[in-house]
Amino acid sequence: MSSELYDSFIADYYDESPVVQGRLQDVAFYRDAAREFGDPVLELGCGTGRITMALAEAGKRVTGLDVSERMLERAVQKRAALRVEARERVHLVQGDMTRFELGDTFRLIIIPFRPFQHLLEVQHQVHCLECVRKHLAPGGRLILDVFQTDAERMHDPVHHREEVISEYSTRDGRQVRISERVAAFHRAEQRNDVEMIFSVEHPDGRKERLVFAWTLRYFFRYEVEHLLARCGFRVAALYGDFDRTAIRDESPEMIFVAESR
Repeated sequence: MSSELYDSFIADYYDESPVVQGRLQDVAFYRDAAREFGDPVLELGCGTGRITMALAEAGKRVTGLDVSERMLERAVQKRAALRVEARERVHLVQGDMTRFELGDTFRLIIIPFRPFQHLLEVQHQVHCLECVRKHLAPGGRLILDVFQTDAERMHDPVHHREEVISEYSTRDGRQVRISERVAAFHRAEQRNDVEMIFSVEHPDGRKERLVFAWTLRYFFRYEVEHLLARCGFRVAALYGDFDRTAIRDESPEMIFVAESR
């Protein structure tokens, strides 16, 4: 899993984006899960530490692992701003979620907000889950969340058009408009090539267009259940959203709570 994609400009815009700031339910969900299942907690694909720091502030020992050096630099800055006792509970590691060895086990391992969907090959997905199982303490839990696939976004050409999803101002005075589009469908491989476009106007009037392009793997419910079973897990609970409601046709999420068999 290469770090090149994630060490792009996106780290400079990630935290202030309303797309990210609007995700409050998942923070509360993972905070409650840490209270229920205990610590230490391992977060895979921790990024800038949005959830990592919230768990530390809630009194949990947490390790955040991410492949991106630039994302982790942001996480280090956030850790430095925490109260001393919370700061000491956070450990940050640069590493690949498909092959890591931390020399420790965890009561709770979480993979929030889509990093698992960046693992395009089944082999990489299996390697990740095998690493998770190796690092899971007896009686521990894995929580994996992915979006529930909307069939329309697998084929409808309307999604080739650029659609504005957010506009905001940064603390340093930049005006940012975020739009996104599906650049290509790859139905046979269950992948979409996606572009997130940042149209930025700087305080000095300079304008630029930045394109964050990546390939996203989409999943279906029973595919994930079979994948977890293949890697030695049993699904203990499955939710359709972070309010712990049951999964339904219109549910935006698929949140799997799994334990070792």
